[in-house]
Amino acid sequence: MTISANAQQIDLTWAEKIKTRGQVMVLGGQKGTYFTGHLDKDDHLVCRKYNDKMQMMQEEIVPFELDQKRFTYYNSIFIKNKITHVISERIRKEDKDILFASFTDLNLKNNDKTIVLDETLEDEKTVGFGKTYVSPDSTKVLIYRERKGRKKEPSTLVFKVFAGDFTKVLLDKVVEIPIKNRNFSTESISVDNLGNVYVLAKIIRENKERQKGQSSFYFKLVVFDKINATPKEFDFDFENQEVGSIDIIPSKNNTLICTGFLRGIEEGFFSKKVSAVSDEMFSAILNCSTLDLSSTFKLKVEGLYPEKIRKSEDFVPYLVRNIFPKPDGGYVVVAEQYKLVIYTTYSQQGGTRTSYNYYYCDIACLHIDKSGKLESITKIPKYQLNASNPSIISTYVNGNTYIVYEDLAKNLTAENDKETKKSSKGFFTSDSRNALFVLTIAPNGAPTKEIIYDYKESKLRPRIFSSRLINPSTIILNADDQIGKLQFN
Repeated sequence: MTISANAQQIDLTWAEKIKTRGQVMVLGGQKGTYFTGHLDKDDHLVCRKYNDKMQMMQEEIVPFELDQKRFTYYNSIFIKNKITHVISERIRKEDKDILFASFTDLNLKNNDKTIVLDETLEDEKTVGFGKTYVSPDSTKVLIYRERKGRKKEPSTLVFKVFAGDFTKVLLDKVVEIPIKNRNFSTESISVDNLGNVYVLAKIIRENKERQKGQSSFYFKLVVFDKINATPKEFDFDFENQEVGSIDIIPSKNNTLICTGFLRGIEEGFFSKKVSAVSDEMFSAILNCSTLDLSSTFKLKVEGLYPEKIRKSEDFVPYLVRNIFPKPDGGYVVVAEQYKLVIYTTYSQQGGTRTSYNYYYCDIACLHIDKSGKLESITKIPKYQLNASNPSIISTYVNGNTYIVYEDLAKNLTAENDKETKKSSKGFFTSDSRNALFVLTIAPNGAPTKEIIYDYKESKLRPRIFSSRLINPSTIILNADDQIGKLQFN
């Protein structure tokens, strides 16, 4: 099945349907072969192999050598010439969990050898057991979990860095996260090509330690490596400003890019004026080899918000969705407006009702050169409120940034917020009014918005959150029980 895409630089090819009661997982792919996983009627994991024309070449059940009633399947990691399945088994008598890795080669043959990745201790309060992160060049795999300390005790990070083929452990540590504040949350944990492990944490200041001009929270980057016993720490804290959103990404050129958006310090709930709106973002470049900051800077990003925002409901902050390094040392930031608003109402009888509004709105694309200068900024209007298929997936190919998302077909011609129709999920809405869009941002920032296909043409509804970027020019779309290859030419 092939859909003739309306967009000029895209080919979209769909595979046949997969018979499953659940959803399909896109595992990965390379050199024109693509792999999926799904559960059959007996809850066995089934892997499939497709060729470049999206024809199914092979299908095999993955045999896990564990008691089916006691093991939990976490995820599958696709690295070069094998698929690693991460599973755990609960040992009730010893009150602990053991994390295993099982391996399938690219011919879907399962290796009899299963290795132990991690295990918890008795009565251990663990967060994130079985979490994984793969380095940009796929030579390192991080397996980690966090042991929460008591109120006045620091948390402990338990992690191992494996070689990409899992033949040896490169780093095995149990370390305290050096944050004395009891009110902190771990935002992300990642590993670079050299095996350095990065922890990004959000720290809430206690009222007694907060000084004038300081926000109620700040962010700290902690770096663990195999050489230094003491981790390196970097604070992201700005006078009279707070960090609205932040993201870090280890890149292929052995630098770590940290960037985010700044806003004014909130006084109460936006006070009488919406002081939280800001037109600045910050960036920091860390040299992974020396673990030194090679550059830090702030820059103006005007035009992302309306000139006047009269009430808090109108303000939707931007979140960094992707950071793409450019060959010349600069990078591209793709951001999307997102926020969750929770409403709780109380009845006279004492009952409560809570509703959740999820906003996924405008898209922003920023080109920044290696010296920190803003080369271009592009804003595309979008308004998704509690939409059935929200958010975006993006890639960067030969200087062009491609952003794929679902929207109302009539928003193809919308050029600003006033012209944009609201995309939402409700009793009177229908998916047939929507379409799959591709937004192309040229190297100079010029945007082109096109429809890949209108949903009136097909019942296939690719899910943005479960689709996957296989390589810079290929996205595998996931339509629950059917996958499609989106190729950027």
